[in-house]
Order: sequence, then C-alpha cells, then structure tokens
Amino acid sequence: MTDQHQQPDHPAVAVVTDRAAQRAKELGATEALEALRAELEQHPRLGRPIRTVTEGGQQVELYSTRIEGDPAEGRPALNVVHAYAPAPPWPPTVRIAAVVPEDPPHPAP
Repeated sequence: MTDQHQQPDHPAVAVVTDRAAQRAKELGATEALEALRAELEQHPRLGRPIRTVTEGGQQVELYSTRIEGDPAEGRPALNVVHAYAPAPPWPPTVRIAAVVPEDPPHPAP
C-alpha cells in the first residue's frame, strides 16, 4: 500500500490555468505564483489536503496552500488551490486552478 503523502518518483508537470494566471497578475503575484508552480513540480502534494475527487475515472487530489503576503509590494497573502492527478496517465500533473486573496485581519474593537 502506498502512503498518500509519499512523493512521486518522477517530477510532475505543473501548469497554471488562464483564470488563475489572470488573478495572480491582478494581485501582483505573478512571480510568486510561478515560484509555487515550480515547487509543485517537485512536491505536488504541497499544502493542506482538501479532498479527493474522481474526474473522468481518474482520482484527483485537491490541495490548498498559502503564499505569504508582501506588504512592501502591497500584495496580500494568497490562498492557492491546486489539483494533483497522480499517474496514470503518465506523467503526473498539477493544475493550479484558483488564486484568492486572504481577507486582512480586522482589529479587535
């Protein structure tokens, strides 16, 4: 039996959807998202597991991870949702599907 969080023997192919790329651009996070995309090629199960779904007969694992904000650049912290489809088919793939800014913390009254 394979541990669900065991890393694959081969790197995954990671891509950013057009919608996620556009949202990252709007939020000034294009470079940060590209860095995450590159990291997901080596560690596709990075982040907090959300759930596993079946897409076209294939198991797809959904994860959420966080990109820290950058106050100097005026960029909020971001939550990123990505889907990991382990092989088969080969190669394993990661699809970054959503980029959502975190709400800033509200000071206590």
